[in-house]
Amino acid sequence: MSDVKSIRQSLQVSQADFAKALGTSVDTIKSWESKRRSPTGLAAKVLATIEENPNFYKALSAH
Repeated sequence: MSDVKSIRQSLQVSQADFAKALGTSVDTIKSWESKRRSPTGLAAKVLATIEENPNFYKALSAH
């Protein structure tokens, strides 16, 4: 399970920027970071990929 907050902080991006890059809402990012909900499906795979390869986030956020 990815630690969304630590991934986002390691990238030094805001919740709003992270949400935009992932195509989700800030509320979703907040609920993942507070562990009220867990990313599933494609979101979980994308987060795992970002964790392994931070440059993948740069490619995502460029669009």
